[in-house]
Amino acid sequence: MPPGPLHFAMRLSLGVWPQMKREAASFINLDLEVNSGVSLSRLAEHLKGSVFILHNGGVKGMYRLCAESLVGGRLSKSIRACTAHFLDLLEALPSDLAATFKCTKSRVFDYGFEGGFESKPLSVHISQAHLTRIARLGLQVRITIYPHRGAADA
Repeated sequence: MPPGPLHFAMRLSLGVWPQMKREAASFINLDLEVNSGVSLSRLAEHLKGSVFILHNGGVKGMYRLCAESLVGGRLSKSIRACTAHFLDLLEALPSDLAATFKCTKSRVFDYGFEGGFESKPLSVHISQAHLTRIARLGLQVRITIYPHRGAADA
């Protein structure tokens, strides 16, 4: 008779199973996702160089712009720096692009995290000042937690 789930659970708890390396949960990136009924190409062109454009084009009958924050020309692992950078860029949009941004169907800050493996809890803070600015721009906040990927999965 093959071993059942209890057998495997016991092996794991007794440490008889091959040990996995503990990896901490961590912040990966902050994405801006904007959905609109009109093209967002002018907004993408304006932001290019200050952000990494992941996608700009049609999705499900709408236009979508997805971008990652580039702080000092590089991807950053700092939640505060990424948030501040995007907020500064969006608040400084020229009036015509600000109007386009304001009239979009959805505007989302998507904070991405690596889930880690057997790690301590990860606690992050978004300041009240940043939350106020996020709300003023009409941004929703999404948290995406990516499952741990072992070396074989990478």
